[in-house]
Amino acid sequence: MDGRARPAIRWGLVAVGLLTLLVVVACDPGSTDTVPTDSSNSSSTPDPTAAPTSTTTTFPTTTTTTVIDVSDEILAGWGAFWEAWVAVRASEDLDTAPLEEVADSDVVEGAVALFERQRESGLGAVDTEVVTNAKVMATESGEATIEDCVLLSPSFTDAAGIWYQADLRDSGSGWVVADLRVRSTTGCVPEEMAEAAFAGYEAFYSGWVEFWDPANPDSPLIGEVLTEPQKTLIVDLLTDHQARGVALRGQPTTHPEVVEVRTTTELVILDCTEPDPDYGVFNLETGERLPDEPPVREGQRNLRSAVMVFEDGKWKVSDLQGQVDFTCEFAPTERGLPSV
Repeated sequence: MDGRARPAIRWGLVAVGLLTLLVVVACDPGSTDTVPTDSSNSSSTPDPTAAPTSTTTTFPTTTTTTVIDVSDEILAGWGAFWEAWVAVRASEDLDTAPLEEVADSDVVEGAVALFERQRESGLGAVDTEVVTNAKVMATESGEATIEDCVLLSPSFTDAAGIWYQADLRDSGSGWVVADLRVRSTTGCVPEEMAEAAFAGYEAFYSGWVEFWDPANPDSPLIGEVLTEPQKTLIVDLLTDHQARGVALRGQPTTHPEVVEVRTTTELVILDCTEPDPDYGVFNLETGERLPDEPPVREGQRNLRSAVMVFEDGKWKVSDLQGQVDFTCEFAPTERGLPSV
């Protein structure tokens, strides 16, 4: 391995599905009281001339079940593999030693072949940020299977997310990658990442009434759910509505799905919405509906595209575009990325 600093591997936007390995351990037998013979027809006084009476002592079979959770060890092995992958991709001489410690030969050869193709294309050594979000799917007799939407920046495909399935084995000194399969190179999204982005997207609409009815361009909630450039656009509209004494009302029913993951902190949501029948701009004094927005027709659907950016520990709307009264289908659709 060369002396270059390696980019940190960030683990876990997703909770890991924990599976357990049950190990049955036989314990030492414990003693019990002697089981008495039937004395219902005998005298309580022992006969000194009688032969000794044999007795049988019964020892129950005791089984203890110990639960051993090996998920953390498996994930540590998976993380070690990606640390080595990053180190080799960034090395000038493609020294495979780091990978050989954490993966079987076929996996090492596959990774090196990829790096060599990149070098032939003129890409050279690449410093990579990797975020793993693995789920342990099964464990049995020192073997495990995991699935992961690995986020790579820069990626080696057009998509940041690569959907992997991998088999790992317990080498005795740690878990190593025995087989690596690509389920999809066209994109994926970690399940928890998608859910968190959806929560931020819904928070934007939930906060709508707080800063738009009546219009309040100074609402602190704006900064909680919006970031630039959409934030400035909304503040300008709110300032105009406040000066006019009008309010924007009506929340849509949303059906969001992630259609693109651009980086580890930016993704795109597509949403075929059902607009509120009462959606529109209204005069605050008279309640009159104004012609700023056309009336919603029965069965209308609007298509929204939202760029979401992770900022200050939460997902915020960065850009919002849309088409009104557009033919679209509710999620999930073929455009949506698989959530892993």
